[in-house]
Amino acid sequence: MDDRIAQMERKQEWKLCWFLVKNRLIAQLGINTFRYEKDKRKRNNKIVTAVAILVCLFMAAGYCSALAYGYAYVGLWALIPGIAVVASSLLTLLFTMFKTNGELFGFSDYDLVMSLPIPIRTIINSRLLNMYLWNTFFTLLVMVPMGIVYALFAKPPVAFYLLWFSGLFLVCLIPTILAAIIGAGITAISSKLRHTSAIATILMIVTVVVIVVLPLTFTQGNMGPGQLFDSETGNLNEEVFSALAPQISDVIYRLYPPARLFSEAVTGGKWLSFLLFAGASIVLYGSFAALLSVKYRRMNTALTSRRSRADYRLETLQQGSMRVALYKKTILRILKSSITATNLLVGCVMAVLLSIALLVVGPEKLAEGIQIPNAIFYFKNAAGYVIAAMVVMTNTAAVSLALEGKNIWLIKSLPIPPKTLYDSYLMTNLTFTIPTSLICSVLFSISLKAGVVGTVITILTPLTFSLFTAVIGIFIGNRMAYYDWQDETQFVKQSFMSMLGMLRGMFLVVICGFIALSGIFPVSANLITFIINILLLVFAAALYVHESSRPIR
Repeated sequence: MDDRIAQMERKQEWKLCWFLVKNRLIAQLGINTFRYEKDKRKRNNKIVTAVAILVCLFMAAGYCSALAYGYAYVGLWALIPGIAVVASSLLTLLFTMFKTNGELFGFSDYDLVMSLPIPIRTIINSRLLNMYLWNTFFTLLVMVPMGIVYALFAKPPVAFYLLWFSGLFLVCLIPTILAAIIGAGITAISSKLRHTSAIATILMIVTVVVIVVLPLTFTQGNMGPGQLFDSETGNLNEEVFSALAPQISDVIYRLYPPARLFSEAVTGGKWLSFLLFAGASIVLYGSFAALLSVKYRRMNTALTSRRSRADYRLETLQQGSMRVALYKKTILRILKSSITATNLLVGCVMAVLLSIALLVVGPEKLAEGIQIPNAIFYFKNAAGYVIAAMVVMTNTAAVSLALEGKNIWLIKSLPIPPKTLYDSYLMTNLTFTIPTSLICSVLFSISLKAGVVGTVITILTPLTFSLFTAVIGIFIGNRMAYYDWQDETQFVKQSFMSMLGMLRGMFLVVICGFIALSGIFPVSANLITFIINILLLVFAAALYVHESSRPIR
């Protein structure tokens, strides 16, 4: 009798778990907007966002297919399973780390969910299951096209298809839990300190940097593109590339040991390796869910609560302008949210890291590694565009208006012109991008030993693109902003305005860089770059004047 009651309770818990997961997915996907929204503008915005995301997903799947085809074409199809596992695992790890604080910890409806008569372990399982479903989708996006290419070239036995299909639903378990463990550790550390959100943001950015840099330490060999490609025909040197196979496999398996088990299982039909891989994945998932339930309430309470200063004293208040007040409010709003900060500031962090790496390693060693003639010359001409491509990824202006959320009515009620609000958003964006551009430009110029003209162009280019993309961000945000979001992940990572704000700037940098460096015009690259900068500044000024008088949406 007791066993039957316990079994019924477990079934009820899983029903509640799936109910929470279903509601969470409906909110994340915006299904109710498609079904019930009467405002055509909001519906069209969701449709455009969905179409843009689908296009990006198809492009990602095509890239995975092309990558697998490249290895299979030179006879290295045995490496495809390991590469597929590592690629999907890294993708899962990075995406899940950004979502952990806000999805598993410190989510906006925490008080509402925890007040429900539901066991804590059910809430934890629903959150982990939601993350697992999304990560499984990304895994399918990577492994299905690569698996098809492998099957076409290797012609494996029937057991391969069974193992590969089963692996699709197991590969993301370990990186999901690793990301959740990292997120739990960051939350546990930051929750004990005074500035919880700021510390969590810094720790998250540092962790992402470590994950990005760590794989570079596993690389071996000194074969650059000059050796991989025939200097006369430009074709791939298959013999040299094939000789790299042991090095590539060694890097893959050292970077992510579970990839060896999965690769041995699908390529060699070793069921024991697959069982070890599956067992480790499932046990790690279950153990983490069980351990997390012990401290889950305390960690979330510490993360969502705010400490008051014990030494607060009433002093003379300083009067300032409305523009500066809005600027301070916006920049603090971004920095206090670990989700927003880590997603929007990653471009600036990458630019600084690359600049420091170039200064430490030296351009000569980098040129020797890639073995391209006159590489230093190309580095000098492309330096400004390389910095700009990463800096423009930080476009806070595109989402600043949406960041107001349901408090937008308060902003609209202020007795200020729209220009004041837009200026505060521009100042916030430029606070991050201009110092980064200056620091990186100086480091690049020192590393490359650029002349006076080259240094000026290297400094001017990222500054111009930063200003232009910030104004474009105001243009985008004032047309696509929406305020009925439930958590910041929706408009930071899943909105078309955020995607457009980042990708449009990068696309523009690539196009302008190609025009300046391709040699299609019979003038120097520096002169073309200077002309491009002037045109962008003029266009940015015209667009700024036009947007300044536009009412807040």
